[in-house]
Amino acid sequence: MTRILLPIGNSDFRSIRESGRFYVDKSALISGVIRDNASLMNFTRPRRFGKTTALTMLRSFFDLREDSQDIFKGLDVMADEMAVKNWMNKYPVIYLSLKDVGGLDFTSALSMLNGAIYNLYDSYRFIADTDLTAGDDDFVRRMLSGSFPVSDTRRSLEVLVKLISEYYQRKVIILIDEYDVPLDKANSNGYYSDMLDVLRAMFASVLKDNPRVEKAVLTGCFRISKESLFTGLNNLSVYSLASPKFSGAFGFTEEETALVLSRTGFSDKADTIRRWYDGYRIGDYSIYAPWDVLKYIDLLQSDRDSNPENFWANTSGNEIIRKFIDMTNASVSDDYSTLINGGIISKRISEDLTYNDLYHDEENIWSLMFETGYLTLAGRWNENADTPIRLPNEEIRQLFISIVNRWFSDEVRKNDRTPLYDALWNGDCKAISDIITGYLEMSISYYDYSEDFYHAFIAGLLVSTPYRVLSNRETGLGRSDLLILDIKNRRAVILEFKVADSKDNQTAMAENALKQINTQKYGIDIQRYTIHTYGVAFYKKSAVVVSSAL
Repeated sequence: MTRILLPIGNSDFRSIRESGRFYVDKSALISGVIRDNASLMNFTRPRRFGKTTALTMLRSFFDLREDSQDIFKGLDVMADEMAVKNWMNKYPVIYLSLKDVGGLDFTSALSMLNGAIYNLYDSYRFIADTDLTAGDDDFVRRMLSGSFPVSDTRRSLEVLVKLISEYYQRKVIILIDEYDVPLDKANSNGYYSDMLDVLRAMFASVLKDNPRVEKAVLTGCFRISKESLFTGLNNLSVYSLASPKFSGAFGFTEEETALVLSRTGFSDKADTIRRWYDGYRIGDYSIYAPWDVLKYIDLLQSDRDSNPENFWANTSGNEIIRKFIDMTNASVSDDYSTLINGGIISKRISEDLTYNDLYHDEENIWSLMFETGYLTLAGRWNENADTPIRLPNEEIRQLFISIVNRWFSDEVRKNDRTPLYDALWNGDCKAISDIITGYLEMSISYYDYSEDFYHAFIAGLLVSTPYRVLSNRETGLGRSDLLILDIKNRRAVILEFKVADSKDNQTAMAENALKQINTQKYGIDIQRYTIHTYGVAFYKKSAVVVSSAL
């Protein structure tokens, strides 16, 4: 089968189309934006949901400096005669991306913001050679020097819109991508109020009742309170994860995903992809995470037997879950267990937060996890009461599990594990059973207590000690689950794990694990050590341990 070029690592619409990369037609968004009554539109979606591609698509369609007939050929919007005739390449466009604006302090972040503004002015450099007033001429030349005060930063968009509108004698379309990234970085690094002050002034100066602006479209991950960033912008319409309008404009719908799979020859993988990457409920649509679908298909094109991967875990931003767990000290473990086990919980989901509010209480973190795609609706959003929510898919579920387990391991390491090791070295099976069961009772409940889960759990209990802990080490005729070496005192522990199907069956399963150690001759290569062997059988949150000495 011919490998299909996918738009991985490329989010620019024109580049995707000109390079012949596979593109899921989202051009109907253009018609929707044109016909929407709002002059200022704000779309919020999780990361990697196609926001940048959508905004660069709008830029290519509207910008009068482009000729976009070829790259839109065959797409849905070309059937919209009014849009093509009156809007296609008819407007000057300001496109500003803030996705790379951040820093450890306000000075560095402001420098990056000013760099983005400089690039914007540089794209309209010819304005400096037109007949400008002395004040405007001085302002533009400061912008093009790349060195200007923060007072100029605040007015930068307003002045450019005025000059471009006057030059072309047309209203301007403004597109701002990832407007919330600078505030996220600022909140994390302690300069939130300074960055908020600059951005609020920038946006208000150009967007508030500006007769030179035809349309403004902003995209971001997090819906920020109007009173925080968009003060005074009465013409703002927000289309969020809880909004039915434009619900299919970002991400892949069921039909679009089926088309991708058909075109790439992987329709037989539909169930796997649905389980791992579908599940976001937006309006009447069930939405797939598009980046994750494309990444997995890319893997399949190299190896058809590739297992799905957690692509979300390899991107930034997962500290949200960890901060929540740290803040609550896992006191919401029942909620975690319900979510991880595929259940539904009900929480107050607010869409009017500020970054300063995010970590003030538990309720706000649930809202943040919803806004950023870790949770999705399981019913209708209720503005004034609790809303049913759930984890969207297996990818996010596995991410929750890994972060919760990592938190638990970190907490365990703060405790004195001397009693557990004393019991292991002394062959005290009852004490080992009691201690492990005690730790299990502190952990999150899972519906699929697999051997892998218990293996990782016990490994987490035993690491970061003076002893060497080796997992799945080759020994004898196979691999032992866990091997603990006390090199100084020449002693060792071999642990083999089994999962019982009932509490009554635990002892028999533990004895089977112990028998496996003996028949597979685990430890034959370390006979110079005093070795303790343990068969451990788990059932939900209990452990039974049996032993023999080699």
